[in-house]
This record gives sequence, structure tokens and C-alpha cells, in this order.
Amino acid sequence: FPVRRRAIVRRWLRFLAKGSLWISRVFGGVRVAVQGTAPTESCLLVMNHQSLLDITISVNAAEGPQAVIPTRERYGHGIPGISSLTKLGGFPLVTQQPRPSKAEVAGLLRAAKDLENGETTLIIYPEGHRTTDGSMLPFMRSGLKLLLSRAQRPIYYIVSDGLWHARSLNEAIHSFANSRVDVVIRGPFPPPAREDIDAFIDELHARMTATLADIRHQSSQPAAGELETSAAR
Repeated sequence: FPVRRRAIVRRWLRFLAKGSLWISRVFGGVRVAVQGTAPTESCLLVMNHQSLLDITISVNAAEGPQAVIPTRERYGHGIPGISSLTKLGGFPLVTQQPRPSKAEVAGLLRAAKDLENGETTLIIYPEGHRTTDGSMLPFMRSGLKLLLSRAQRPIYYIVSDGLWHARSLNEAIHSFANSRVDVVIRGPFPPPAREDIDAFIDELHARMTATLADIRHQSSQPAAGELETSAAR
């Protein structure tokens, strides 16, 4: 059913995301607490990058059209499950080099066109790499600038915290269980004018950094029950 391809792929990707979260909760004891309203429209969805669960969280949050995620080129071939999903979803492959290749630019341009036409929800992790301590890394700007200049769609951001200690599969096996992940969704924000894109990216990074700090501040505060127990002592 080629006419319904995106709708079918959307349902499949969201089924996998929900199933992964269910498995993480039931068998791993991972608790995911979400604040904010998930986007139901075609949008650019920007997320920080801490762990292997980030893709699952962002795809689950994308309640609008099919999620498309620019993916590292090495994941596009020869990796069971991941490579086939990359091809199925039509994800553009990126090298993350300072000067992108012609194929990389062409893939991002196609993704931007589909986003501009309201056919997809484009998810991007502009830090480029999973952080080692959970803090926000500087953004890799070239891909984000290309998308913002080509697609005039609403922008949302997601900030999650709690699984930075499980960056890799090996780390996840040893420290994934019984973790708590706090997720905050903010938006929509209007797309910037071309001349304001750099300033918008700086502001977006600052907003996401502040949101991460808020999450960590709130998680460090004792719960009401703990306060009562402390007072009684």
C-alpha cells in the first residue's frame, strides 16, 4: 500500500517504541516521567542525547506524522534491526564530518522537503554524540541550520535526564535497571527567519540547558514524605 506507506511505518515505529518502553519498565524497572504536551503535528523535534533510550522516548513522543531521524552512516548497513529500520523509515544518513558529503546534503534536503510539506516529524539530536555526564554539549549546527532554513514548521524540544550512565549497550546492561528518567517537552516555537537562525539555535541551546538544570534541581529535592520523616526526626 504505497499511498499509506508513511502511516503504516508510523504505526510500526510507534509500536516498537511503546514496546521498548514497556519492556524497560516491566523487566528493567525503568520509570519514565513526562512533563509537557507531545506534538501532534508535523514539526522539528530537537532532543538532547544521553542514552540508548533517547530514540525510543522521542519516537513515542512524536504523535503526529511518521518520525524521521537523521542517522549515522555506519548504522545504515550491516546492523541487524537498526539498519532495516533506517531503510524502512527513509532516514537520511549523515557522516557528522565538518564538511558534509553531497549524498548527506541530498538526504537532508529530502528530509527537509518532506517536513516542509507536513509529511513527517523530523527528530534531530544536534549534540551529535551521547554525553558522558549528562550535561548539554555544544550543538553541531550545519544540519540544524539547513533544516531551519528549508522547513518552516513548528519546533519542539525534548530534554531527558537520568540515563546518561547507560550510554552504550555494555553500560546499559550493568546500570540500566531501576533508573528514573525525567522527560520535559516544550513547544511549539515558531520557525525563525533566515537571518535569525544562528540566534535561534543559541537560544534553543540555552533553553534546553536551563530545562536540564531545572530537572536536576527538582530531582535533588526531597519528596513530601521524606520532608515529613526528616522533620519528625
